[in-house]
Amino acid sequence: MRLPHFPLHAVVFPHLPLPIHVFEERYRAMVRDAMAADSLWAGRFVVSLILEGSEVADPGANPRTPGRAAAVGTIVEVRHAQRFGDGRWGLLTVGLARVAIGPVDASGPYAIVDVNELPEVRGDAAEAANLLPLVQAALDQYLTSVKRFVASAASVGRESQEITDVATTLDEVLKPIRLPDDPLAASYAVGGVLQIELTRKQRLLELPDGASRLRAELDLLRREARLVADGEMPTVGTDSLTYNPN
Repeated sequence: MRLPHFPLHAVVFPHLPLPIHVFEERYRAMVRDAMAADSLWAGRFVVSLILEGSEVADPGANPRTPGRAAAVGTIVEVRHAQRFGDGRWGLLTVGLARVAIGPVDASGPYAIVDVNELPEVRGDAAEAANLLPLVQAALDQYLTSVKRFVASAASVGRESQEITDVATTLDEVLKPIRLPDDPLAASYAVGGVLQIELTRKQRLLELPDGASRLRAELDLLRREARLVADGEMPTVGTDSLTYNPN
């Protein structure tokens, strides 16, 4: 399968949304072509993580080379598109499938890549069944710890009304999340929620099955909850509580 390639400082998991602000001319052209009524791409393209640098050549090359993208990415589909008067686009995309990315065809205005869908494997069923309640409990604790930390950080030197506003915002942003019973879907949901380094998210995306991903996420959730509880997260202000897609 051949699709346009959009390298970003982001990791998107299947079934999860990714808002994208498109401002570079080559990617404006890519979106115009992808969204055309007779498009070969049908509103789809491949997103992969930029590992180093800001420009991307061949994502199949050495991932330590500056300007290279990860060799595993995600096909996304545009669910909503807004074109602004100056030619920029605001997109809401949703991840469809993980793919292995082959060599780049850079002969056109934007890159085209050959991709192969990676198999969706649940992994060991017994292990996944045992992991799901543990991951759910760890996720609940993680979200509670983050909420407590941000509310505490925002309260330092702030007026009571502003603290109340922060708490209200947190109630909306950090609502309890009920994980699906399907281990694959649950593993993708947790990967999307975890606020960790993008390279760690990329490793989660690349794991071969849901059980393995849940096992790794359980360790990460417990680790991150401990760090938050110990106050090792950077202070988050009230202006940092909105989602930044990039």
